Amino acid sequence: MRCDGEGAPVIRIRMSSDDVARVRIASTPDFGLELMSGGALAADGDRAAVPRLTRWRDDVARRQATDSLSAVTGLYTVRSLPGLLSRPDGPLITDVVDYLEHIAPQNGLTRFNRALADGDDAAHERLQAAVTDFRTTAIEPYRRRISAAVARTAARAGARAAATGIGSALSAVHPKIHWAGSTLTLDTVSDHDCELAGRTLVLRPLTLATGVLLIDDADPDLVTIGYPTPYALNSPDLVLRGPSIALTALLGSSRAATLTTIAWSPAITTGDLADSLGLSPATASRHATVLRGAGLIDTMRDGQAVRHQVTRLGRDLIADADRA
Repeated sequence: MRCDGEGAPVIRIRMSSDDVARVRIASTPDFGLELMSGGALAADGDRAAVPRLTRWRDDVARRQATDSLSAVTGLYTVRSLPGLLSRPDGPLITDVVDYLEHIAPQNGLTRFNRALADGDDAAHERLQAAVTDFRTTAIEPYRRRISAAVARTAARAGARAAATGIGSALSAVHPKIHWAGSTLTLDTVSDHDCELAGRTLVLRPLTLATGVLLIDDADPDLVTIGYPTPYALNSPDLVLRGPSIALTALLGSSRAATLTTIAWSPAITTGDLADSLGLSPATASRHATVLRGAGLIDTMRDGQAVRHQVTRLGRDLIADADRA
């Protein structure tokens, strides 16, 4: 899943003007790559290295069984990320064997990993279950927040590209990505020249990434650069109940979802409201302003935060719509 090599830790991508014109910024998450990156983060022993993700890692470690977590994190090395984990249906045995043969010279193999390499059915079943458990624990509870963080990061990069050109945007997305006229360089743990050969370069924000990834073998038409978003995952998604059909018809889908979210999450901040709904803070604030003007919510300031709660009228409206 990475361009690997020996020597100075820089990957170089030489780009023609046509290559630059084809660059795309992904605004929706790739949850498979988030899973892969999350495994690397969980495997890293330095718990203070990425403050924005400390709480996420602590929550995952607390909620997942130790032996299940170790089955996943034991596949990671400094130079390799097991892309086989990013498959939506779990790893394929042939991919596991090939990957383990690749990493064996770097850090040897544990007893469990050797059983995987030998094709032991029980070991492969354990890995399949561990990956599923990790996805359920580390990704699924954060899907809305991941989506919001990716969208906000992509929007910022897109605005920069629109204002100053894609070349300037390439240099601005992350400190480890550099653009110099016709060559894009990535500060990574490997050294490599990567050819696009007519493929589209996709810039993909990743919430759980801690560094820059180059993925050039997953799609014959794409080369993907994954880079970290600046946003924290401080808590799982709020438990939400979707708005009723009647409420949606009355208020519109976005404002009905906003009212329902506030009703089920008392004293929610505008930022958390935006994250939960996958909206920008400005959009969430506008919806809250309309609902407040209609007497359906109250808003109060709490230090630097603005919090919202549903009024009696708002609760009655939700209840009446549910009965309709």
